[in-house]
Amino acid sequence: MTTADTPQPSRWESIDELAAAVRSCTNCDLHTTRTNAVPGSGSSKAQILIIGEGPGFNEDQQGLPFIGRSGKLLDEMLAAVPLSREDVFITNVVKCRPPDNRDPLPDEVAACRPYLERQMELLNPKVVVTLGRVSMLRFHPTGKISEDHGKILEWEGRILFPLYHPAAGLRNPAIKRELQQDVLKLPEAVIASDRISAGSPQTTEIEEVQEETPRPSSQPGEATEAEAQLSETLLKNETTEEKEQGDRQLGMF
Repeated sequence: MTTADTPQPSRWESIDELAAAVRSCTNCDLHTTRTNAVPGSGSSKAQILIIGEGPGFNEDQQGLPFIGRSGKLLDEMLAAVPLSREDVFITNVVKCRPPDNRDPLPDEVAACRPYLERQMELLNPKVVVTLGRVSMLRFHPTGKISEDHGKILEWEGRILFPLYHPAAGLRNPAIKRELQQDVLKLPEAVIASDRISAGSPQTTEIEEVQEETPRPSSQPGEATEAEAQLSETLLKNETTEEKEQGDRQLGMF
């Protein structure tokens, strides 16, 4: 893809205009296998931007983000804050489903980067919530999801709030409990964003702006099981059942 072929963010003056561009995008090979592109959905005035990795089967069919089992869990966790989809904006690093739910390739991420960057400019969120490893590494390339999940971090004048992917919670009850506890810290993340000066220079490193809230102790044997299942090699593949239900599993760590 040449520079001339790359979408220019200045062309899109609204979230709706950008969404229309995403739906007709042909800037990488993913457009040849998609049913629908998935630009994102939610409030155009949202203070919280939630970013996953990429659409799964159900999302590709309907053109909406997080509508499978992972999306149901995400909705339940947001409701506990309490928040709803109308209070946030949800999108993905790549806007089209990679075949067989594989990890997005570097050129696919690059092709979608202008869309994500312009979404951030138009929304100007206070808090960027990343779901899973691939999404977190887009903003925090030296991070590790097993260590950084639930931390309130500063990134270029905003708050970065990494979380496990909801699909991980569906597979591992210990991770689900961690995720449920982490999501409850979203109001703290919004408050922390107010302490960041709008005119402060961009940072080159992510800095923690608040100490992590102590987590409840695990039951005997629980931590060992969770640590084992956090291994990337153990979680790299999907099961047949998960593929059929359309939830993304690849790359969530």
